[in-house]
Amino acid sequence: MSKQLYNWYDRNERLRSFYKELLEENQVAQITVTNCSAQQREITLWGANKCAPIADPLYGSEQVKLEADVDRDSYEVIYNPVNDLFYVINYRDDTITVVDDQAQVVQTIALHTDVILTVNPISMVVNTNPNSAEYGCVAIVGTSGKEFIVVDLTFTVLRRIQLVNEPYDLGYDPVLDCYYISEPFRNLILKITTLDDQIIEHLTIEGLRNIGINTDNGDLYVHNVVNNDVEVYNTAGNKRGWFERVTTNENHVSFYYHPISKYMYIGYDTLNSVLVADGQTLAVQTTLNTGSSPIDIHYNPQDTYIYVANQTDQDFTRIDEDLQVVDTLAIVAFDRSFAISSKNGAIALNNSTLQQLFIYTRVSKLLVKVNQDYEQIRQDFKYNPMIITHMKVVASTNQRINTLQIIETSISGKQLCEPISLGGYHSPQGFGNVSEVFEMEGQIVDGRVCWRFKINPDQQVTFLIYYKQLEMYNFLPEKSSVSTGVAQSKGIPKAWKKEH
Repeated sequence: MSKQLYNWYDRNERLRSFYKELLEENQVAQITVTNCSAQQREITLWGANKCAPIADPLYGSEQVKLEADVDRDSYEVIYNPVNDLFYVINYRDDTITVVDDQAQVVQTIALHTDVILTVNPISMVVNTNPNSAEYGCVAIVGTSGKEFIVVDLTFTVLRRIQLVNEPYDLGYDPVLDCYYISEPFRNLILKITTLDDQIIEHLTIEGLRNIGINTDNGDLYVHNVVNNDVEVYNTAGNKRGWFERVTTNENHVSFYYHPISKYMYIGYDTLNSVLVADGQTLAVQTTLNTGSSPIDIHYNPQDTYIYVANQTDQDFTRIDEDLQVVDTLAIVAFDRSFAISSKNGAIALNNSTLQQLFIYTRVSKLLVKVNQDYEQIRQDFKYNPMIITHMKVVASTNQRINTLQIIETSISGKQLCEPISLGGYHSPQGFGNVSEVFEMEGQIVDGRVCWRFKINPDQQVTFLIYYKQLEMYNFLPEKSSVSTGVAQSKGIPKAWKKEH
């Protein structure tokens, strides 16, 4: 047998003997800590007297993509703040798919029960007026059936009104509690209130297409393709002003009124820009360049940015409160619209090719995990301290836990810190990221002592602790002297009483 092979057998035999004695004479505790995040985190073990948390923060959040199946030709998605649900128009199947922020389909609403009749829904809005009889209801217009339909919060068709010609766009005015419909064939803006089914021919505007609403004062914004102007009309139907953007191409124009800043955002798809105007004075604040073909605009309450969807680039331009472009964010392939939850900032995007609604949302996540019986072990050591005989540290990645700080806090609050370098305790086994920490022999763990170290991203560290435990009741005497001369009180002694 070669000397090298003999030495290898000798080392392993001594190691087996060492662990055999450890197991025979000691108890073993295994503590496994896992860093579930992409950042290095500081970990604190033990310290039961102060109820020290494992990590601060222990919980965080991460963005996840969820998917919900919808019907054919999903055309538009909106968010209903009243029931915290997303509604998706399915153009070809004449249905509305209702989805929650966890991508669970709540309901599929059939807009027609007759298979012969078709609606072909193209636009929908939510009634957001708490004083309205149709608060929380969703209104829809369809091209094939030339219909205006209202669906209530029980997902039932509440009413339907026959239109004369094909509608193009739909808006809701909470000030007048009415719906506006653009009808390009006759150059009409139609008005329908929540009180009755009467159709009012409200305005005549040549070349009208998309419409937007100032939800604070009821101003109606109308884009026409004749001169590419956006004209503004008050609730009485009088023209207040207009915005000019010179272009030879016909634009799809999108609108979003921000009730906090009081600004109206107007996106022009062929100009690749967004005009921002004061909603009260109509004064232009700025014009911002976006990505290619801005098609839809919404506000995200989570990061307080305005999101502009760029259809050609398949990304989002984000604008801050100072009307500055912050960045461009690519999420997932989408079609012509998106919606954002005002409750938690979840972003819903429809993809008609895949017949899916993608929802990007933030979910709560445990940043650091420890084995389930850790707290029970910690409480046990608080009252019955352990004396360490030996400790082995096993890490899941090539990065080591370099230093372990042992911190002892006195009754007066004074702290003593003893750092132990783990880098010099490489395992004689010669493989894996294992440290045999002989220096831990004699260390005590009780309620006053805590260990502190830093764990690397996505790393798992296991401490195998061989110890003897001090049972504190063993330190009490077997017998206590019997107390004498103690009797039950019979009240206040007479000598203490003063005569008045």
